Amino acid sequence: MHTFALNFSIGDRGSDRFSKSMKEAGIVRRGFLFSVFMGLLVLSIGIPAHSWQGRMSGMADPYGLISDESDLLIHPAKITKGEGVKFYGDYRFTHTGVTDWDDRYDNYSATGVFLYSQRTDISGDEVGHDGLLGASFPLGQGRMGLFFTYDAMTVDDGGDVFYFDRLEIKSDLDNLALRFLYGLPIGSFRLGAETRIAYRREKDELNHYSLTGAALNQWWIPYKFPHRSRYWEALFKGSVDGKVGPLDIEFTLRGGFDFAGEDKWSSETQVPLGTPVSGYDAKGDVHGWQIGSELWLRYPLAQDLTLPLLVRLDYQAQKRDGDGPDWGTAAGNRFAYKDEQESLALTVGGGMDKEFGKKTRIAAGIYYNYLREREDLSSTFINPAGWGTTGETYPDSVEHQVLLRMAGEYTFSTAADLRAGFNFFYGWVTPKIRYSSNNSAGGFSIEDLSGHDCPHWGVRASLGGTIKVETITLEPFVGGGYRQLHLRAPGSYFGSGGTYGLSNENFTRNEWFVSTGFSVLFGL
Repeated sequence: MHTFALNFSIGDRGSDRFSKSMKEAGIVRRGFLFSVFMGLLVLSIGIPAHSWQGRMSGMADPYGLISDESDLLIHPAKITKGEGVKFYGDYRFTHTGVTDWDDRYDNYSATGVFLYSQRTDISGDEVGHDGLLGASFPLGQGRMGLFFTYDAMTVDDGGDVFYFDRLEIKSDLDNLALRFLYGLPIGSFRLGAETRIAYRREKDELNHYSLTGAALNQWWIPYKFPHRSRYWEALFKGSVDGKVGPLDIEFTLRGGFDFAGEDKWSSETQVPLGTPVSGYDAKGDVHGWQIGSELWLRYPLAQDLTLPLLVRLDYQAQKRDGDGPDWGTAAGNRFAYKDEQESLALTVGGGMDKEFGKKTRIAAGIYYNYLREREDLSSTFINPAGWGTTGETYPDSVEHQVLLRMAGEYTFSTAADLRAGFNFFYGWVTPKIRYSSNNSAGGFSIEDLSGHDCPHWGVRASLGGTIKVETITLEPFVGGGYRQLHLRAPGSYFGSGGTYGLSNENFTRNEWFVSTGFSVLFGL
């Protein structure tokens, strides 16, 4: 825990004036946040892999590099190229082994004398399931598509804190979506639109156990704060596909918003063991919106050589907030929170798609990704004696990333194909973080930490194939990889009463992953 003048840190229910802190009770929590990096920086190997069909999965999802029928899920105008009635199915299983999810915080005096160090060592397993069922068919002058998608993730991580304490992190995420696509040829161009309605459920738990007590679903920084969310999401797309001379153009504009959202945060504390339990129940809303666009260009240099180019831009913002009463020994107090997240992602790049005769295809591309994340998490504690607030403000979290994609496939016959793919990325991360607290008695504390060119890299390889039997196409695939993120952010803190010191944060996450699955395409 960061040592501030008022002992007013994240997770504490205020200073001593407002309630008994977990530090006094023997359960100490961190006062500094790196969770802003956990989403986009850790959970993805690049921006992002949209292709669902087994052919693309077998080549490590060379999205925008090689054309595929599943591109219609990105550019709905491409659905007009199909014929007859087609049925689609896809399933992917992913297992991630988190070998290190560690945090070390070192605290120094203003003159650089070492004061103390705090370590958290976490590891565990994360399991994901992704499925799709759908169909496309002629309707009027164009074609329509109906797709149902489901994806889920279960997280079961845990580890040691201060050698004797234990931290458990559990998550359950479920997303269901219904997608309606329609495409229509207009002259030499094709127009398309999509409406997607999704239901999302998120449950994050964080429990801390020690020799002296337990705290269920309270903040433990740098790990994600515990909450339960349920909300609906509406997304709309407009798309155009066509040629201008030899240049093939595919462009899509999209936007959406969250609605009918609900967020809950309930916590319990028992310190020491055997004493009455206290806690709080806070309820609120989820709000958010997003906008983005995607431009693909394919220019043929020769009959069997194409230069694909890609530009993608995404912006998302989401806010969760709530408030509610304390209960048990803390009855009469009130707790409120607000979490605001914002992300901006830009991808620009291109490559080469080369065919060698009618049996072999090789493609390679290099892309630049700009990733910016921001998250503000704040809480307010109120009781008859006064109030106190805590907050984490992230003015900027930026990653400059270079991504290399390579893919190839070989056709043995009209009934069998073999393919493979490889991705490698390397990123330079600049984290900037501020932690602050204040209360009605005039006390305050502020801590600023920042890093520069922190490494983030990963590799992924995939292998897949195609088996065709009459009108049925089966495409199995298997793949795996490794990712590593290391953040280092030195800084300083100061507070009321003249408190001043230096600090240093080191955060590491190493993980391997494997995935397997298959796709089925059936045409009438």
